[in-house]
Amino acid sequence: MKIVSVLGALLLSISVYSQKISGKVINENNEVVSYCSVSLENINTSTITDINGNYSIDIPEKAKKSDYIIFESNGYEDKKVTVEGITSDANITLNKKANAIQEISIIGKKTKKDVLGYKSRPMLTFSKMFDQNVPTIEQGQIFNIYKWTKLNSYNFYIIPSSKFKEITLKLNIYSVKNNVPDESLLQENIILKTNTTGWQTIDLEKYKLIYNDLDQLAITLQLVENIPQDNVDFVFGISAKKTLSKDLLFRYQSQGKWEASGGSFISNIDINYMKDKK
Repeated sequence: MKIVSVLGALLLSISVYSQKISGKVINENNEVVSYCSVSLENINTSTITDINGNYSIDIPEKAKKSDYIIFESNGYEDKKVTVEGITSDANITLNKKANAIQEISIIGKKTKKDVLGYKSRPMLTFSKMFDQNVPTIEQGQIFNIYKWTKLNSYNFYIIPSSKFKEITLKLNIYSVKNNVPDESLLQENIILKTNTTGWQTIDLEKYKLIYNDLDQLAITLQLVENIPQDNVDFVFGISAKKTLSKDLLFRYQSQGKWEASGGSFISNIDINYMKDKK
């Protein structure tokens, strides 16, 4: 029995041959899970499901059969499947999270309006470019918010030199810990499709995003789908500005480490608030 156990452990530790795995992600109601992150733990390999829940990921030679592939999507419990397991069955079912939304009464209380961030594009900016072949890349910034904040919209500036027929962007919102994003605060995907450059607005009213007792929010964007122009190289970037505070965020994939650098997107959040900023 010991010999068999040792042999089994050795087999699990042996690297698998490089291969491409394709499958589909659905929920317990057999509904597709769009734009779900699919990442190989501890290895810089990842992808994202398309609008129909389909995905394809390359398993590198250095991966072991016992390594985990992690599936993450807003509103769902994370799921970990070994490389060996996903090779046998690449179709994944995610379970919805139990909704634990705090009801906050504002009856009889007046809120004020504010816009946090850049309201116009400064003269001196630089561009944060996105790679059309890596839909898992996230870029964004940290906002200091009021103790009670309701998000109405997120606004950002696409560089005029961008070239595309249409792009699909995914918005992500996180709490902040040690100056980097911590936990996702969304229960569903927030998606924007656009075919224009310049200022863009993502309407957040219908999502009822109210945050209480938070000092900061991290807001990031992902380029999850694109349609290029005919016979023109794809280009997409967002304007940013250098600042002393390290509010500019980047990570390669959902299992990757966040990097923070001096700067901020040319962006803002339109909000209602009830208490002073900390």
